[in-house]
Amino acid sequence: MKTSLAVAAAVLIVTAMAPGVSRAACTQQDAMGKATQLSQLVQAKMASDPSQGQALMAKMQPIMQSYQGSATAGGTVDWDKVCEEYDALIKQAQ
Repeated sequence: MKTSLAVAAAVLIVTAMAPGVSRAACTQQDAMGKATQLSQLVQAKMASDPSQGQALMAKMQPIMQSYQGSATAGGTVDWDKVCEEYDALIKQAQ
C-alpha cells in the first residue's frame, strides 16, 4: 500500500513539473491582456526607437489578423499558440 502511494505521489509530482502541464491553458482574455501589454511596449519602443517599434508592430499584426480572422469566420483559435507568440514578442520588446 505504501509503495502504491509513493508511486502515485511521484507520478503526480513529475506530471506537475512537466512543461505546459503545470499552467492553465491560455484563454482569449489572456491573449487580449498580452496584446494590450505588447501594444504598450510597442508604443514605448516607437518613442525611443521608431525602427524597432515598427519591426515589432510588423510582427504583431499577422498574429492579430490570424486569430481575428479565425474568430470572425467561426473557426477555432489556438489561444495557447497566440499567447506563446505574444510572449515571444513581449520578451523582444522589453
